[in-house]
Amino acid sequence: MKILFYVYPWAFQSPGGGEIMLLKTKESLEKNGVEVKLFNQWEDRISDFDVLHVFGSVKDCLGLMEAAKSQKARIVLSPIFWSTLQRAIHEYGSFDYKIKMVLRHIIKVVFPIVKSSRRKMLEVADVVAPNSASEARQVARLFAINKSKMKVVPLGVDERFSLATPNEFLSKYKINDFVLSVGRIEPRKNQLNLIKAVKETGLRLVIIGDPVTGYEDYYNKCKALAGSNVLFINRLQHEDSLLASAYAACSVFVLQGWFETPGLVALEAGLAGARLAVTNGGSTRDYFEDFVEYLNPASWCSIRKAIMNALKKEKSDELKKHILNNFLWEKVAEENIKLYKGLFI
Repeated sequence: MKILFYVYPWAFQSPGGGEIMLLKTKESLEKNGVEVKLFNQWEDRISDFDVLHVFGSVKDCLGLMEAAKSQKARIVLSPIFWSTLQRAIHEYGSFDYKIKMVLRHIIKVVFPIVKSSRRKMLEVADVVAPNSASEARQVARLFAINKSKMKVVPLGVDERFSLATPNEFLSKYKINDFVLSVGRIEPRKNQLNLIKAVKETGLRLVIIGDPVTGYEDYYNKCKALAGSNVLFINRLQHEDSLLASAYAACSVFVLQGWFETPGLVALEAGLAGARLAVTNGGSTRDYFEDFVEYLNPASWCSIRKAIMNALKKEKSDELKKHILNNFLWEKVAEENIKLYKGLFI
């Protein structure tokens, strides 16, 4: 099979879990003999490929999907989508913007058949491939998409994280017993509430990530609130051994975003042996079950409580075993291959 991957044009300007998902899916498929090409608008013709696989239900992808449909190409859409009223209420921005986001969510709940670019993308796709059953239910409910059109394909993680050791990170930064957060610094990732949660606890906090363009004011607020107990480290490349070492070195890894589907960095940290405190927003329970402490991202008190409860736990290999058994990229490749083949039956 020849598969063409596509994502909205600015995706890799500020890469995160979605971009890693795309690249690692490509890598794992190629290891299984599937030919995968990243779409180049100057060279590629859809007719030369068997399947167009689109990552992210961003409206800018709709045009190519419609072009593929007109050429009778098979289309897979990984929506990477989540929307809740809580997230809308706590949206970062002006009061008018928050009202707009709340109304948009309410309209989706009450009138799921209302036309939108995202709903059109979901309709055009031959198969919708959410990362969890929870995401599938959300998509079905908010856009009136038949569940029979969906096939859950889980997110994966590199097995190498299971071999991570703390030595490299501890040697470089000379800190022990710290709380770790990894991700782009932006309102959706909710670092501000995390900083509030660890303030005056005596805990050290390490935040690894770069500010997102357009949210420099948010980053400045985080820096202004952070005390000497907070260390900011620029984004580390996904393949950097220092990132894996940071996961292994931390006392607790925190995933405090408003929602995650389910949070690639938390899977990596769990595989490295870290104790986890994880947001209850998104599809996290589908992946982490009862192996982690859950937190309400709207409440810094809840974040603090989850961190403290995680610190009390004895370190265990149970979460690591769970991830190894269910969420390696090899398994993701198998599920995608089944999905692609199913398009031609």
